[in-house]
Amino acid sequence: MRLIACLTPLLLAPALHAQSIVLDDFDSDPNDEAGGVREITSTVNFNPYGQTSTFDLLTGFSLDDIAGAVVFNSGIGVEHTGMINWDNNGAGLNLDAAGLGVVGFELDFLQIDQMFEVSILLETFDTTGSSASLTRKIGPALAPTTFAFDMGDFSTVGSFDLSDVDSVTITFNSESVNTPSLDFILTEFRATVPSPASVALLGLGGLVAVRRRR
Repeated sequence: MRLIACLTPLLLAPALHAQSIVLDDFDSDPNDEAGGVREITSTVNFNPYGQTSTFDLLTGFSLDDIAGAVVFNSGIGVEHTGMINWDNNGAGLNLDAAGLGVVGFELDFLQIDQMFEVSILLETFDTTGSSASLTRKIGPALAPTTFAFDMGDFSTVGSFDLSDVDSVTITFNSESVNTPSLDFILTEFRATVPSPASVALLGLGGLVAVRRRR
């Protein structure tokens, strides 16, 4: 079932979330919630039948109380990788995730048709090769679903500094383990924090959207 064809009938209310910092909700706002403008790219790794495949930002997407989405739409048999990166146009985010009390990240999906792999990579520019990453399989989900990534499960390389995160990259359906014909709709990316006290520490860059899920 193609996701694009069934957007209109989906009128399911999203689940409520507790303390979280909205890093990107993919709507028509200035799009710098994570401290810099996002970059969305995709690569078709295998396309035996010449099918159309896309990975698109739809800022005008609207459904119930959801505004904005990223849609991954692969044709029959297509192995396709998508990436979203925030790094303040290469200048670095200077995100003090430790000071904010970030304990993990969350991805909200409206729908996923098959299980696939997602990786989150955090990098610090000040130290060459310093990073933290987590890869996991998620989905399928035919209703609005949140997938959580606990910071304690991330693997680190070098002297990674959570108080100075310069780049955040999410990779969907990596080339090494592509799921063919994958479709999904992503509606929000958030950092999770343990208490309201962490919210009071906000004072960096474009990280200004703190709220409960509507």
